[in-house]
Amino acid sequence: MNNISIIIVNYKSWIPLENCLNSLLKQENVNTDIIVVDNNSSDNTFEQYKKMFPSVEWIENKKNYGFSKACNIGESKSKYDLLLFLNPDTILEKNCLEKIFKKNIDYNSKIISIKQIDKKEKNTNAYGYFLSFHTYNGLLRFFYRLIFRKTKKINERLDYFCPDWISGSFVIISKNKFHKIGKWDERFWMYYEDMDLCKRAKENDMEIIMLNDIFCYHFHGLSSRINYKTKIKSKTEVLISKIKYVDKHFNGFKKFLLISLVYMSILFELIIMSVFSKVKRGILINFLKN
Repeated sequence: MNNISIIIVNYKSWIPLENCLNSLLKQENVNTDIIVVDNNSSDNTFEQYKKMFPSVEWIENKKNYGFSKACNIGESKSKYDLLLFLNPDTILEKNCLEKIFKKNIDYNSKIISIKQIDKKEKNTNAYGYFLSFHTYNGLLRFFYRLIFRKTKKINERLDYFCPDWISGSFVIISKNKFHKIGKWDERFWMYYEDMDLCKRAKENDMEIIMLNDIFCYHFHGLSSRINYKTKIKSKTEVLISKIKYVDKHFNGFKKFLLISLVYMSILFELIIMSVFSKVKRGILINFLKN
């Protein structure tokens, strides 16, 4: 029998989480060790769901530690040698995990994800290119993607392909390798932690694999768009984590130049867009405070 520990970080995403857990409990021919880490939802719902799913191990954090630290807390309680980090707003197709195990993947050299589709059955493309001088802002990414459009179309026709990084919404990695590359970097409160993990994995000669012939549903962003305040905080964290990533993975003049370009790009976009958007104004104020 195949064994896998599944770590899910939750923040006020109870209904999506319920659907996610039900899909996990329906998986066949796989032993699952399911761990839910609640990041201090503080809505008096934790105990209710703990009773609803007694086979799940529940951890209630005393504060919202962010995604990376919560994942590491959950992993510390895992009992199997293979780990799956999974978002609460995902639903696995029938026998999804069994199909992955049937591929006999060498998890000592690979990190695995699968195709993720939204409620309209559209591929969310939960992968990307590493942050660099030609991908640091939206306009440059647009032209970069325009150039590589054929590559994406080719990727969709393959059984699998090897992107730079995969989304943290579905990540399978061996516990041994997870510890060897340094686990999730807790300096990333939310966002860019997945890019960072994959960057370190590649530096340790690991391959990043996206399986196209197996899928899950991902109703993207439900936990980060609960209300205005949460949306502002989560969108600000994208920008802060972007700068943290550059600071960590670049050196010398390249670091100075790219951080400067990222700052200018962020401020230019937010100042222009804040004229038309209350959310953008909130993000700008929050970003400047941080």
